[in-house]
Amino acid sequence: MFYMKTLATFWKTRRFGRISDPIYDLGLQMNSDYRSLSARAAEMPVRKVLVAAVEVPARFAALDRVVSALSETRHEVTFVRAPMGNRGKFDNISLAIANIQMEQFDWFIVVDDDIELPSNFLDRFLYVSEKKHLVLSQPAHKINSYKIWGITRRTWRNLSRTTHFVECGPVTAFHRSLLADVLPFPQSRWGWGLDFLWSEAARKRGLNIGIVDATPIRHTRRVAGSYSWAQAEGEMFKLLESFGVTRNQGDYMVSIAEFRTLD
Repeated sequence: MFYMKTLATFWKTRRFGRISDPIYDLGLQMNSDYRSLSARAAEMPVRKVLVAAVEVPARFAALDRVVSALSETRHEVTFVRAPMGNRGKFDNISLAIANIQMEQFDWFIVVDDDIELPSNFLDRFLYVSEKKHLVLSQPAHKINSYKIWGITRRTWRNLSRTTHFVECGPVTAFHRSLLADVLPFPQSRWGWGLDFLWSEAARKRGLNIGIVDATPIRHTRRVAGSYSWAQAEGEMFKLLESFGVTRNQGDYMVSIAEFRTLD
């Protein structure tokens, strides 16, 4: 039994993802609803989408690739690039959208530049998010992806899940019905803890949030690779305390429901 549990755990580690991700991909292909996803997404009404990202020096080409992938869509997408200053990611994003009329967009998406997106990503991702009435959503991580929270890892043959948590990167989508609850973003150097605030805002209003397993992405850079993990975590605890969020982190790491169908 010990060896079986060890193997099951190792199977889901990032270093084993080169083998397990193709197997998970085959699992999706066995799902008839997944095979019809692109066709269904093509019938979705066109949405207005605002995508914001921070331009990191020496990584402009990486962001260009992400923008190119997100441009392969039938939706109307507006891109905003926030110059990187001596500020945190979401402080930069807040400055970039300060003069934008956010109510004109159906979706607001914040992305990082160190991600690999599957084909036809945006059409399928938004379709599943709306089909499952998610006002805050993210794509699942592939096994071979740098991540912090286990709940964000893709799950076997599922197309989506409703959860108590959606993380603050590397791809986070806000439906316009939630924008008044999350904007403006609180000042934060590293952004840790904002995701708990967003999740709390949705929970208090009884709104669904979740993870889209049908469009898994790969995060290519180690989390907190360029800054102090301890400082970011300390900032998170202070931020949550200032907003009166006292629930245990484990309470958020829960999948409420899993969906293998689109209906």
